[in-house]
Amino acid sequence: MAELKAPSLQSLLESDRGSTDSLQLDFEFEGLDDVEFAIPPTDVLPTLETVLSEFEADSDVASELGMPVPRATPTPSIGEDCGVRADGRGGSGSGSIMRYTLLHGISAQLASAAERVNAGAASACAVAAYIAVGTSHGHILNFDVTQTLRWAHQDKHSQGAVSSLAFNGDSTRLLVGYARGLVTMLDTQTGDVLRELFDVITPNTGVLHVKWTSRSSLALCADAGGSVWSLSFTRKLGIRGCSSRCLFSGARGEVCSVEPLIMDAQGRHELDQYSIVALATLSKYFIVTVRPRLRVIKYHALQGPADCLPLLAWHLVLIQAADTSRSVDPVIVVGRGNQLFFHQLFVANGRITLLYLRHVQLHSSLLSAHWLGPKCVASLDTSEILHLVDVRSSRELECMDMANAGLVYGSAQFKGLATGGNVSPAFALAGTNACYNSVVSRGTQLYVLGARSLHIIGVRTWSERISYLVKNHRWQEACQLALDGYIASADRPRKRAQAKERIIMLFKEYIANSARAPEYCLGAIVNCLITIGELDLLWTQLWERLHNNTELFLQHISEHIEQETIHSVNPVISQALVDYWLQHSPAKLEQLILKLDWMCLDLNQVLKAVKRHKLYRAQLYLNACALNDYTSALTELLPPLRPDQTDLGNCLLVYISSCLAGRRFPSGDIPEEQVQQVKNDVLRCLTSQHSSASPVDELPYPYLRALLKFDTRETLNVISLAFQEREFSNELGFSHRKRIIYLLLEIMTPENATWAEIGCLLNFIAQQISTQCLPRDKQLLERVLSYLAQENIANESARQHSERESAWHELLSSNCLADISNDEEQLELAQRARCYYVVEYLLEKLHRYDNILECLIHNQARHETMFAYMERHVSVSERCIYQQLRRHLGKLLEINAAETTRLIALHYPDKMSELLELLSGQQRLLFRLLQCLNERHCELQPALMELLLELYCNLEGADAVLEFLRTSSGYRLDKAIDIVERHQLQRAVIYLYEQQESYAKAFDLSMQLLRDATVDTAAKEAKEIAELLARSAQTLPEKQLERCWFTLLQYILPQQDLQSITKSMLHEASQHIDLHNLLQLIMNTHNVSTSFGDIKDLLMSMLISSRQETEALRVAADTLCQNLHTDLAEQRRVARRGVWVTSMRCLICRQRLYDQTPVLVLGPCGHALHEHCRNEATTLQQCPRCDAAMPVGQLSTLRLPCPSQHLLSSSHTMELGSLQLKAPPRRFC
Repeated sequence: MAELKAPSLQSLLESDRGSTDSLQLDFEFEGLDDVEFAIPPTDVLPTLETVLSEFEADSDVASELGMPVPRATPTPSIGEDCGVRADGRGGSGSGSIMRYTLLHGISAQLASAAERVNAGAASACAVAAYIAVGTSHGHILNFDVTQTLRWAHQDKHSQGAVSSLAFNGDSTRLLVGYARGLVTMLDTQTGDVLRELFDVITPNTGVLHVKWTSRSSLALCADAGGSVWSLSFTRKLGIRGCSSRCLFSGARGEVCSVEPLIMDAQGRHELDQYSIVALATLSKYFIVTVRPRLRVIKYHALQGPADCLPLLAWHLVLIQAADTSRSVDPVIVVGRGNQLFFHQLFVANGRITLLYLRHVQLHSSLLSAHWLGPKCVASLDTSEILHLVDVRSSRELECMDMANAGLVYGSAQFKGLATGGNVSPAFALAGTNACYNSVVSRGTQLYVLGARSLHIIGVRTWSERISYLVKNHRWQEACQLALDGYIASADRPRKRAQAKERIIMLFKEYIANSARAPEYCLGAIVNCLITIGELDLLWTQLWERLHNNTELFLQHISEHIEQETIHSVNPVISQALVDYWLQHSPAKLEQLILKLDWMCLDLNQVLKAVKRHKLYRAQLYLNACALNDYTSALTELLPPLRPDQTDLGNCLLVYISSCLAGRRFPSGDIPEEQVQQVKNDVLRCLTSQHSSASPVDELPYPYLRALLKFDTRETLNVISLAFQEREFSNELGFSHRKRIIYLLLEIMTPENATWAEIGCLLNFIAQQISTQCLPRDKQLLERVLSYLAQENIANESARQHSERESAWHELLSSNCLADISNDEEQLELAQRARCYYVVEYLLEKLHRYDNILECLIHNQARHETMFAYMERHVSVSERCIYQQLRRHLGKLLEINAAETTRLIALHYPDKMSELLELLSGQQRLLFRLLQCLNERHCELQPALMELLLELYCNLEGADAVLEFLRTSSGYRLDKAIDIVERHQLQRAVIYLYEQQESYAKAFDLSMQLLRDATVDTAAKEAKEIAELLARSAQTLPEKQLERCWFTLLQYILPQQDLQSITKSMLHEASQHIDLHNLLQLIMNTHNVSTSFGDIKDLLMSMLISSRQETEALRVAADTLCQNLHTDLAEQRRVARRGVWVTSMRCLICRQRLYDQTPVLVLGPCGHALHEHCRNEATTLQQCPRCDAAMPVGQLSTLRLPCPSQHLLSSSHTMELGSLQLKAPPRRFC
């Protein structure tokens, strides 16, 4: 094994330039065949993306790293063109969206470098056409796309760890930043040092970031002092140079993150002419242009936890505006803590504008955020779990645990350990978990740098995800994902064709892999093929593969037929489908036949089946659609129809109604050229005088008679709908209508139909005549009227009576009966027939308003509108509302006492006495009226309230009387007591005594109830007495209250049945009587033990009460002293302050104020006057000088001393302000 060692890294470092020649191993392989071993030609190297996309995450790679398989998480489908599904589920394996890969070659080289040349652990990386990795001891390793080490470089100046790496746009230059401030430029092909820049940043600070801008000669560098520098590279006369310029000083805020916008639009975007950079500090972020001139575009505050750094990332995204216009603009994601903010950068009216798009909040704080394509953002949280977030839906698609990757943190650079720690504490704290240069992205791949390894997390495309799911035998998810992609590409024909081709390929893979279990995931495959319209594959390859196990296939096909996603099947399959459902569920077969195209069915098989199993709807459908025969099914099914065959009868009625309306049963339309013929055939069939069999005892018109016998009302409804068709609207149609009506009258005779059925027919005829659908035939009208005016119809229901009234009313309102009889005759007939709705109409028409209310009372259906009628016409005298109300008051109260009372209270309050007198002999109605008046809070006289109480006592129970007394007022207590005593309602008497404050009488009566109470109710009675005594504590004299308590306790204590409430009674009594006497009572009561245990609670309560009272007294005394001291201190403080007086003379007498007489300062104006002057001017309400209001309640007197002469030496009175006061003068206000 010693001969198989890799070449020494030290040899690479000591050589002038790294060369691939030094990497040749001394393996002795003979005759390697390029074709046999699939070795690519050495002169054509694949791209990095091509190589990396060939790596696939598997269990072997994961086990080598020691990384656990990610747990099953919801993995909504996401592809190039499809949306997000929230119901996706991950299988037992890893998720299908993110692909994990460990770069073994680079990881082995990093481990070898650390062990052999002491290169140290990896510290930073950069990815472009090459992969560059820097180490903690200043080494740089550069790898090509095949993970081959191209060259290595070691720092010769002891500048510490490599802190940042960056490739330029064409990957020809590598910019390197070190922890002690050195910036180096290397040639990526040879590893030669092109520039070494020692003094381009703040002295004695390390490099945090090096970034290339969109210009090839301009780079940015951020140092540990928080400053940002622009590095402009020049080459004059072959001499390379660099000029450094400070863009942002760390003295104004420490920049933590720098992210330039790299446009790859090749001059086709308006922003290509600018060099734009995003900067972020711990408190805000900026968008600035560096070229053509330095200018701030936008800045915004950025808040977050102190130990979290800001995150920045750019990407070009296709954005669709509200007006459906599309544009490709850069979008920046700004993050800190658990917040992500998305902003769009674009040019509007010649100005660069930043537009807020959306905000995403995650569950934990973030370490990094990178775009993986234009639709996803990968964020790594502080638990080292990678979250993939869909930008459009703001949902987490998948997560992956990266804890075992050994992520490299750059906290040493943020703490300035290599330069003596000269950074701010906030900067050092925020950089604790910095990983700016160890987690980088390129395209749809994320690179995570470990101490001795490099990992790739990529996002699979839609097609790759399907292949991955198929490889892991997750067919259900693969099919659903394929369908999502196909549906999402509806408006993109090329993409839709590709999606369809991929689904067909998926079907072929399913056929190839499902030989042993073809029924596995069958439903999803069937759904895919039906959705893309490849039904031939269903009927051929899939059907043949299933062999004899076809039940599941037929069930899935049936589901799609029910959902109407398919309307036709293969004839072979249709036969199998019919046989299968005939065995399992003929009713289900009927539903399928109605939704299938009849041309795919075996008519001989199906027609025999539907007749044998009585599938009437299918039979009607097939006869009409397949055989073009709309009447044979009617002639076969109508004669045996019985009233109990509800399904068949309803089906026939719907079928006939559809045919007469020109519609196909059960859905669709009859071909227009056949509509007239179908209507005529069906109508001729129904009106046939004899059936096809024509037995001897058959009655005329058997088909129509059968329908009427089954359901007269619905049959007439069908005929009514048919009459609305245009065929019945001309003169010939009117004759057809008349013929059908006479046929109905001939069929519906008293010998062959009930009066209810005949009534339905006559109502139907009346409606047809009133709507002028039938001519006014006098003979027909007389026949109809003779039925409508019948006085007694046996077994007539309320609905039938209402329909009779409605038909009669319609005939009258349309003036169809004028030729038969006049209104007076009609009124008499309607009164005898008790058709009060017709009577009401006729009375209204004849202006006889005095009896309308009686009609409304008798017509139960009109009770709701009766009170509205009275309310509407209450002010019209000719309507006689009050007279009718007075005449029918009792009936109105029985119908609705509340509405009647409301009407009386609002409109006839002065007639109240008269109406009450009218009800004097009817206690129940009088009680309802008074009760409703009381509930409306009407002011009733005491006599009426006492009358209501009397009625309560007569008609209601004791509880209702007590509730009335508690909720009402206005009665006289002495009268009320007499009433309830007369009816022996003791509890009501007790309540009234209490209201009268006759607590002694209430107590005596309560004690009587307690003595008469049973064992079950005694405890409740005792508690109510205790509550009564508690309420009387403020009224009864102390001696009398104590005597009542002693009486109650003397009765309770000896009772063994009341031992459960003894303790609570003693506790309640101890609050109102002397405790010594209470204890003596307990000791002297017979049948009560005098042990310490019995009186322990009482003694403890006495001690607790005493202690509480003592403590309350002490607290009250302390509070009082504190308040007094506070008031004294406040008054003393106010008294020590000067008084703000603006005038030194009295406003009344104009004499000086400082003559030792009491002075009143009026208020905030500062004017003053003598107290005796104020007493003389008693009418003074405001300041005479400035009209300011005088706060009389707050005026206080004081004496002003004579001011010192030297203070008054100036003639100006405002010099009084030179007094040396310890506090500002106070105002009296």
